[in-house]
Amino acid sequence: MIKTIGTAYRRDDFTKEEFFDYWFNVHAPISRQAPGIKGYVVSEVVRKIAGEIETDAFVEQWFEDEQALAEATESEAGQAAWADVSNYAKTTGTFWVAKQHVIIPPPQLFTR
Repeated sequence: MIKTIGTAYRRDDFTKEEFFDYWFNVHAPISRQAPGIKGYVVSEVVRKIAGEIETDAFVEQWFEDEQALAEATESEAGQAAWADVSNYAKTTGTFWVAKQHVIIPPPQLFTR
């Protein structure tokens, strides 16, 4: 299992509320249609504790492997999701592919 982790920045003409409203109600329904996606979490930044990165949110998506990620990205839904990003967010986010090592499992997450 792998996951992608990325930073997300709202467009300058969006308030935080507008940014997350668009993401949850317009963008996420498009993104979640990508084949092979096993999980999708948006973490809204409440405040920064330390470090250099300034971001509005982090996004995580889980896939079985890199092949599944590639298939999702190249799919019609994946292409539609990437095309939609500029409608609410800056396209300057940084993304990583990561292998997760769980030390303490997180509590059960609620879903939208």
